[in-house]
Amino acid sequence: MLQRDRFELLSAYLDGEVTAAERKQVEEWLATDPVVKRLYTRLLELRQGLQAMPVPAASQSVDQTVDAVFKRVNRRPKQLLLWGGAAVAALFVGAVSGFLPGNNSFSPQFAQSPIEGSGAAQNAQLPSSAQPVNSDALMIALDQPVVEIPKAPVSLPADAVEDIHNDSNDNIR
Repeated sequence: MLQRDRFELLSAYLDGEVTAAERKQVEEWLATDPVVKRLYTRLLELRQGLQAMPVPAASQSVDQTVDAVFKRVNRRPKQLLLWGGAAVAALFVGAVSGFLPGNNSFSPQFAQSPIEGSGAAQNAQLPSSAQPVNSDALMIALDQPVVEIPKAPVSLPADAVEDIHNDSNDNIR
């Protein structure tokens, strides 16, 4: 039998949790084996030491602890109902605000081109950022940029690139 099995059987013997056959076997070990007898003595001292330890006094009575636990358990459904109600209210407010007249923030908005011939009447209604822009002004800005755009470096012809590539491969070999 393994040492661990002996230890477990000896612990069960101390706790009074063995069968009659196991009890006989442990008592035989205790009578014949000094190692098992020392282990039994150490376990017995440990058990007595643990039983002699003082039990700390409770900071509150058992009744108070039970009452606090039941209060917390009873509070959970109320909190769940409260949070669920808040979520439903938020969804309702969001849904209603999407259907209010004059507020088309959720509806698709398409760009519209200015109607020809309405000119000044339409421009007077639009804010300054939405005023139609003359396309000729854009063309001038593109032809004469405010910031100088750097020129791209001149590229080599395809034959020159191949020669450079072949020369570099020859140097590697």
